[in-house]
Amino acid sequence: MKDLHHNLKTVQTLDPAVTTGARSGAPVDRQGFEAVEHIVLFGASGDTLSSALKLEAKLEASENGTDWSAVTDAKAVNGAVSASGVFATVDAAAKAQKEYRVGYAGNARYSRVTLALTGTHTNGTPVSALAVLARAHVKPVV
Repeated sequence: MKDLHHNLKTVQTLDPAVTTGARSGAPVDRQGFEAVEHIVLFGASGDTLSSALKLEAKLEASENGTDWSAVTDAKAVNGAVSASGVFATVDAAAKAQKEYRVGYAGNARYSRVTLALTGTHTNGTPVSALAVLARAHVKPVV
């Protein structure tokens, strides 16, 4: 199949929820696919965001789906990550209500997104995430 619908698989990794504390997304198993793109969606924050009150999305990888480490190698991602694996920092209202993406291109079978929060988030920020798997070994995937 040459259409897009039959060549992609999506996985909801973080349920849409107002976030006031750290969260870890569901592991994405890349078995049977060559590519995975993680997309995190941030809504309008109920708190006044700043460098002291922020949310960070981090990319992690695992060989077994249990033991996780931050993806910090620029060669293992399509996009950019910091030395701690952060690919998105939401520390101002202008950075909320957006989507942030990073592609995992490393060798580990599993990857996931985690959310780290700095400061006390009283009212929270709506956040959700999904992964798009592509370049399937067997098609159609749907």
